[in-house]
Amino acid sequence: MRVNLPSITAPRIQDFDKKSLAAGLGLVVFFYLSLYFYSLVNAAGTYEKMESVLASHKVLLYTPEEERTSEETHKDHAQAPEPEADPETALIKSPVSGLFEETDYGKLPLLRQHDGMTSFAAYKRPSPPLDSKKPAIAILLTDIGLSPKNAKAALESIPAEICLLLSPYAQSPETWRELSRKKGHETWLNIPAESKNISHADPGPAALLIRDDVDSNRNRLYWSMARTTGYVGLSSFLDDSFLMAQKNFRAVFQSGLERGLAYLELNPAAADYLQGVTLKAGVPGLKADMWIVRPQGENSFESLEKTAREKGYALGVMPAYPQQTKMLELWLKSLNQKGFVLVPVSSLAEIQKGGTVGTSGHAETLTPHHLDTSDHIEPEPPQTALH
Repeated sequence: MRVNLPSITAPRIQDFDKKSLAAGLGLVVFFYLSLYFYSLVNAAGTYEKMESVLASHKVLLYTPEEERTSEETHKDHAQAPEPEADPETALIKSPVSGLFEETDYGKLPLLRQHDGMTSFAAYKRPSPPLDSKKPAIAILLTDIGLSPKNAKAALESIPAEICLLLSPYAQSPETWRELSRKKGHETWLNIPAESKNISHADPGPAALLIRDDVDSNRNRLYWSMARTTGYVGLSSFLDDSFLMAQKNFRAVFQSGLERGLAYLELNPAAADYLQGVTLKAGVPGLKADMWIVRPQGENSFESLEKTAREKGYALGVMPAYPQQTKMLELWLKSLNQKGFVLVPVSSLAEIQKGGTVGTSGHAETLTPHHLDTSDHIEPEPPQTALH
């Protein structure tokens, strides 16, 4: 008996896979397109929310664990030899009596009551003799203390007229300030501030923030200022974002500058945001002419020399990296032959006013002293938290 069975045709595997693959790809493409358009619409608001939250949080600058492991994280500090002091060029030990007050932050600069002496006048390096026919050039090395190895290498090789910008984020700003003064270098203090490139260049937890109030920013300013003593002024890099909080920032800087400190603007392109503040506080206001990145061409020693010839003086800024320091050493060898005179940054305050640079001031504060073992000031325990 013959039985007719119905024929069953199985679907082809090849056809089945193509349909599934197409459906899956479609879902994936749809998902990512939706995510992209959502992010595009909401990105600005999300960034502002995140930024405001970050700016309002308490920031811990140093933890007990970090203090206990400081030797491991700064091995290059111990490996590099300590620069030898030069009694001929050394500046006086700081802090000078009457030029500071003890606060909850630590030691803060103060105008001396009995004679009106300021930190700028007391701690600046006396200018060398000047010739009106020779343009003056000043050089500031930045980020001193962030890399102990780089800082010590710079202190061993550069002349005393080169000035140093201390970082409040250094492990021991007090130590670097004292070592710098033993070698005769005038020191300034960097005050980190928010810029429009904050997402790419993090100014650190002690930075002045545009959206914060005066009290919060003043707290950060005083924390940085109390990290060390003996500096002649405050220095910062301000850009167009400063316009968003000019009133608050001016009030914050005024509370620092009126303590007898000069101000140095690190941004050559910045407007004279703090000119009114420096005039009101009766302190010098200076501005960098350019950042030096090469021997010749744009932003170079060559262009700095040109600027000095044109206006009689110029101020160049450069980081204390090994390659930059070596480039500086080579350039300095021919500076005198080219007809320039190297001066401390503070000397420009008088030069730009057309005055005569001298070493006038109280003998207690300007006369170099003989060094001994008590001159080295050990750093005080750092503040543990920034409110």
